[in-house]
Amino acid sequence: MKYAVGASVLLAVIGGCGVREIHHGPAAEAPTPGPAPATGGPPGTTTTPAPTPTPAGPSPAEPILAEAGAPAGRADGGAVQPPPGGGVGVTINGVFVPRARAVVILHIGHSNMAGRATGPGELKPYFYDTDPHLWTYGKGQFQPAREPTAPDNEAGQAAGPGMALLRSALAAGPPDTFVVSIGHGHSGSFGGTCSAFRKGGLLYDVAMKPALELKGRVTYAGVFTMFGQSEHNAPANQQRAFLDCLSGMAAEMRGDLGEPELPFVVGDYEAGITRAGIEPTSAFARPIIAQLQMVPGKIPRSALIPTTGLPMEDDHHFNMAGHKLWADRGIKLLLDHGWAPWVAPPPQAP
Repeated sequence: MKYAVGASVLLAVIGGCGVREIHHGPAAEAPTPGPAPATGGPPGTTTTPAPTPTPAGPSPAEPILAEAGAPAGRADGGAVQPPPGGGVGVTINGVFVPRARAVVILHIGHSNMAGRATGPGELKPYFYDTDPHLWTYGKGQFQPAREPTAPDNEAGQAAGPGMALLRSALAAGPPDTFVVSIGHGHSGSFGGTCSAFRKGGLLYDVAMKPALELKGRVTYAGVFTMFGQSEHNAPANQQRAFLDCLSGMAAEMRGDLGEPELPFVVGDYEAGITRAGIEPTSAFARPIIAQLQMVPGKIPRSALIPTTGLPMEDDHHFNMAGHKLWADRGIKLLLDHGWAPWVAPPPQAP
C-alpha cells in the first residue's frame, strides 16, 4: 500500500526537529556522521552543522569499502568483495568480515531516535568515542560510528540510542564481531510518524536503501523502532491504526530484506514524558499505549522495550543514560528470546 505524505512531511525531509525545535536550512537527505575525534563529546556544541557534499571518492583517511579495483557507487555499495579464498561478507576498513560476523542494526523512529541527548557528561565517551568494530553505513560507505548515528540534521542534534545499541550488541558477540548501524530518526513535528516510514512513504528508503545494498552479505540483527509520541501529529484515523501500521512496517521491511523472521523490537511509549497533551495519562497517549502493548501478540517475532525508569533529557526525550538503558534492554530481549545468532561461534568445519 502506498502512503501519501503531506506538506508537513515534506518539510521533514528538508529539515525538521523535535517537538519544539525550529526548522533550519535545507538538506536533501540525512547527513552521514563524519570521522570522530578519539575521545570526548561533540566539540563545543551539540548542534549538527549543515551537511557537507560527499566527496567523489574516499580520501586516504576514509574507510576502504572494497578490494582494489571495485567500482565506486555500484548497487552493492562497493562493500561485498570476498577474500581470495572465497566467502560472503563485506570489507570494512580493509578487513574482510564474513557475513556471520558483520552484524547490522536497523533503527528508525522519531526525534528520540534522531538524538537530542546531551548528558550526563560521564557518558559522552560511550556515545562519541569510536571503536574499530563499530561502524555506520550509508551513501555507499562505512564510517566510524559515533553519535548522531541516525540524525535529522537540525538544531539541538545530539546523541540517540544508536551507539548504545552497537556497543551492547558488540559486548554480546565474539571478539571478531563488527556491528554496523543503519538508521534514521525524524522529528514528529516534521513527519516522523509511523506511516512516513512505511513502504512508499517519504522516509522508507532513507534506511532501507543502504540496508538493501548489503543484502545477502551481512547478518541483520533486527529492526529497532521508536514511535508513539510522534503520532500526535498524525490524523486521528492513523492514530487508531497505529498497531496496523507497525505490523505493516515489519512485514514490508522483512519482505524487502528477504528476512521473514527478522526481529522487530519496538520501544514502548516513553514513560517519563511530562509534556502536556502527550504525557502517558493523556487522552492521546492512552490508546497509543494500548496498541503498543499488543505488539508482541500481533507481530510475529517482535518484542516491546519497557521504558519505565529511563532518565529524561527534557519533557519528552531520553538523556544518554536513558538511551543506554533502552538499548541494553532491547539487545537483552534478542538474547533472551534466542534471536541473536551472532553471539555463538561459527560451526567448525568437519
